[in-house]
Amino acid sequence: MIGNTNKEIINKISKKSFKSNKSRNIFAIISIALTTLLFTSLFTVGMSNLKSTEYSKMRAVGTTYHGAFKDLTKAEYEKIKEHKLVKEYISSVFLGIAENKEFAKRSIEINYGDRKHVDACFSTPIKGDMPDKENEILVDTFVLDMLKKPHEINQKINLTYKINEKTYNKDFIVSGIYKGDTVSNASRVYISKGFLNNSLKGINENELKKQKKQWGLINLDVNFSNSFDIKGKLLKIIKESGYDSKNIDIGINWAYASTEMSKETEPIIAAISLLGIIGLAGYLIIYNIFYISVVKDTKFYGLLRTIGSTKKQIKKIVIKQALILSIIGIPIGLILGYIVGVVLAPLVIGNTTIEFIKISASPIIFVGSSIFSLITAIISAYKPAKIASKTLPIEAVRYSGVNTVSKKKFKKSSNGAKIYKMAISNIFRNKSKAIIVIASLSLSIIVLNTVYTIVSGFDSDKYLKDFIGTDFTIGDTSFYRAKAFEGHLDAVTEDLCKEIESKKGVKTVNKMYYRVDENKIDGNILKIPFTHSMEVNIDKNIDSIDKDNMDSVNRMKESKKILADYYGVDEGIYKILDKFVVQGKFDYEKFKTGKYIISLTSYQLGDIVNVGDKVEIPFKNGKSKQYEVMAVVNYLPLYLYSGDSFPAFSGYLPSEEFKKTTDEHTIMTAMFDVDDKNVKETEDYFKGLSTSNPSFDYRSKATYMRAFNDMIKSYENVGYGLSLIVGIIGVLNFINVIATSILSRKKELAMLNSIGMTKKQIKKMLILEALDYCLITAGVILIVGTPITYFGVDIMAGAISFFSYSFRILPIIVSIFILLIMAGIVPCVCYKKINKQSVVEELRDNI
Repeated sequence: MIGNTNKEIINKISKKSFKSNKSRNIFAIISIALTTLLFTSLFTVGMSNLKSTEYSKMRAVGTTYHGAFKDLTKAEYEKIKEHKLVKEYISSVFLGIAENKEFAKRSIEINYGDRKHVDACFSTPIKGDMPDKENEILVDTFVLDMLKKPHEINQKINLTYKINEKTYNKDFIVSGIYKGDTVSNASRVYISKGFLNNSLKGINENELKKQKKQWGLINLDVNFSNSFDIKGKLLKIIKESGYDSKNIDIGINWAYASTEMSKETEPIIAAISLLGIIGLAGYLIIYNIFYISVVKDTKFYGLLRTIGSTKKQIKKIVIKQALILSIIGIPIGLILGYIVGVVLAPLVIGNTTIEFIKISASPIIFVGSSIFSLITAIISAYKPAKIASKTLPIEAVRYSGVNTVSKKKFKKSSNGAKIYKMAISNIFRNKSKAIIVIASLSLSIIVLNTVYTIVSGFDSDKYLKDFIGTDFTIGDTSFYRAKAFEGHLDAVTEDLCKEIESKKGVKTVNKMYYRVDENKIDGNILKIPFTHSMEVNIDKNIDSIDKDNMDSVNRMKESKKILADYYGVDEGIYKILDKFVVQGKFDYEKFKTGKYIISLTSYQLGDIVNVGDKVEIPFKNGKSKQYEVMAVVNYLPLYLYSGDSFPAFSGYLPSEEFKKTTDEHTIMTAMFDVDDKNVKETEDYFKGLSTSNPSFDYRSKATYMRAFNDMIKSYENVGYGLSLIVGIIGVLNFINVIATSILSRKKELAMLNSIGMTKKQIKKMLILEALDYCLITAGVILIVGTPITYFGVDIMAGAISFFSYSFRILPIIVSIFILLIMAGIVPCVCYKKINKQSVVEELRDNI
């Protein structure tokens, strides 16, 4: 075709066409806005989660700086800080640990740092200021709480601490107070420069370095120009400063996402999956809207071709309309999406281990959402634009909304046409349109069913099994804090257990004992004879043992002694252990005879022994006894063992038998159930006990149950919110298709009416068309959607220990029921709208 210069005329016609398609425009704007809303809310939650994670990790690490050089001499410090890669630095000196008995539940570090260091380490005073005089100190709110002191400056506090193996006791004046962090395992108190200098008088820093002491040496925190390859930069600085990396320890601030990006594959896959679902949902409806619009306006595009418009110009008209609609819809979606994201972010992040929630307003949210939405809209409009550009002028003039050319043979019938057959034929007269509508409706219901399956599959019993086995557990603070034991534990005693057992509503208190040898502090923990069976089993797992532990294994082989620990358990704990048996059978009656032991699979070495093997336990009095391995347990929750990651052998004996092996009857933890009506009263009792005895702590099932319910609520809010919006998109597509199909077939329906088909029959046919869409969608969901749901659920929740998959059909039934109701209403409303003229008038208007 010869080129033309009718661009201005085409633009004018395009604008008038755009204005005349009001219903199409409204549907398209709503669809684009909803698609953008989904993208924006997803980006907002994702960026807020990233920001909150980064900030919370910084609080836990204790600094905003990229990395650190630890335990430096003054000479090392002066040289390293001047390296060209270091853009900013702060320094501090660790002096010791406060050893007051009140601090049993939390480690209190004594440090020196200037104001710049304090600010970077989240220790900025909220009251008072930095310590200046030698007896002044900056403390956090936790320290004052543990000392039962008010949050006031200029008051006196007493600290007991140790420097160079010598214990000191000193009164300090609180010069400033900062807010304590629950995410940090320790609190820091800051001393003055004068106190530090006096404390380090006569100390040889090179000797401290040689002895690998941590106190008295300088810690240097540094910032680089960016957070990429922090470890590489730290090592490079050490090398280029003339030092050996073996002699200088480094620390990497793992709060920075770039340091762990390669490890976090699951969140990336989940995010891409969600983006794909949103993009597909948006594509299905926006494509269908433009496709229907193009088919309906075939005459219009044909006439444009008649007056000389090129294919390229026709494409531009459709794409331009998509862009205009996007310019209107995207800002609406951005605003609403960010509001939804701000509401959802705390719900999602609040049920994770992240302590601090930070809502992000990063430009990435709005730019990314806009780009994804715009791409979705343009891709959706591209194929309809291509169809419009291929319209032939002569075909457009003849177009009546009905395909006049068909490869199908005419069907003969002796009883006339059947309405239900006509309805099916009408649906698949345009296969592309039918497929898009069915896919859109199916997608929304599949997403809803996936979410419902995940939420319904969370098992509270399985969840609680990982954290607590009874209504309450009690123990020493170290049992809940560091999971490591030093010396003798006396927070839980036999007398205390009897007192608890006498409380109203408390059922039998079951105790777990742990052997604590006096020489364990020196690292000389219990060792038992190393057997041939143990050596064979360890060799099976030799490839999974790291270098440090391999050295321990070699020493065990040489000495024919293996590191071990063991526990004594009351009868009520048998059933809890039984849930984790992976080999053998736990026979309670045989176990009580004292001839058997239950083995725990080693975290590092796997199964050390087999069922039926003999294990010899040395007694504290010099005797020993062999026990037969009855069963092997694995994947135990932390409340059922000490937390040591590398005793090679761990086992469980009945309490009475345990007491024969040692005179140290240390109760590691005790657990028990309480009548429902007495739970609050019991918890209040433990709160008081915890306050009066700093080394005592407890956990309750009610606390974990509240956390579980909050997590479920989070999944429901986010999942059902996503399902609702995707569902709205699908329903809009359904309504748009049905309504547009009826409105664009006015002449066809008038012709049917003119040849004898009653209006009641036409209405029935239209309703059947809508119903067929619903029934076909139900079939697709059951046949195709069920396996998609299964795999989707498996990807998103399959790895969660407290999730159990079961087939769910309730959301499908409810959704199809709603669609069936709409299938009966929408055709009636639309047909009533076009059925206001006589048949003759309808035919004349559409000639």
